[in-house]
Amino acid sequence: MGCSLRRSGNEKAMTGGKRTKMEKVKGFARHYTLAYGILAEIIFLAFLTGAGFLVGTLMGEGNYYVRLLVQEAAAAALAWGMLAVSGLLPVLQNRGSGFGKGLLCGMYLLVIGVYSIVVFLAVYEGARVLQPWYLIGAYLACMCCVGVAEEFLFRGVIATLFLQKFGTEKGGIWKAVVISGVLFGLAHVSNIMSGALVGVLVQTAVASMLGMVFAAIYFRTGCIWVTVFLHAFIDVAAGITTGLYGNETLMDTVSSYSPVQLISCVPYLIVLLVLLRKKKLGDVEKNTGTLLSSI
Repeated sequence: MGCSLRRSGNEKAMTGGKRTKMEKVKGFARHYTLAYGILAEIIFLAFLTGAGFLVGTLMGEGNYYVRLLVQEAAAAALAWGMLAVSGLLPVLQNRGSGFGKGLLCGMYLLVIGVYSIVVFLAVYEGARVLQPWYLIGAYLACMCCVGVAEEFLFRGVIATLFLQKFGTEKGGIWKAVVISGVLFGLAHVSNIMSGALVGVLVQTAVASMLGMVFAAIYFRTGCIWVTVFLHAFIDVAAGITTGLYGNETLMDTVSSYSPVQLISCVPYLIVLLVLLRKKKLGDVEKNTGTLLSSI
């Protein structure tokens, strides 16, 4: 009986200790949101780099997207863990406007994705020999994992914390959108380790604008799964020829980017202004209010 009571007391103490640590993390995240966001991003990128090295060591010179799939699946698991540690798992359950209506909000990205696929396939000059179905499947699964990992972290954790901090009024929404988008773009600077400088800088600038658009869609819809799907779809479209024909790696594609492609920031800016126009800002409070008050 005495042992049982001591065991019960120890278990309660351990549980209480875990809760205390969790509360400290949550408190830090909400009081020092920018520092927490930067720290979360650094941890995520360091883990991604380490996972890439480990996967490369263990799997050797296997198919590029098979190796990348393993790496990104691990990153997705880490991003889920960051949601949990930050007390933000309710983000995954929040329905907001619903998935279908959410896709309508992100219609431009669907259109640009389809357009990109058509154009890239039309101008492709290499041998049109499809890879085996399982390698194409690995490419698609890899891009899905990228969408999950990056949306869980940059919209689910970072953008949500900034929106909670700044509020759902016009100024607060714009601050959360811009800061979280810039942090998302800066994460791509890490590609400089394996990509060409100009291409990586162009990718960083475009990714910053795209990150702002993703944040605006997420805030308007309140549904993280909408941006997960759109993100994965955009990534699939961007590398469609590499996925189908295996002609180059993702870094080859990034390295080929030129300053001319910065023009794509203009339509993203227009979309951002349309998404966050005055009469639609009420959707943010409507679709995220309950979530923000619960975390």
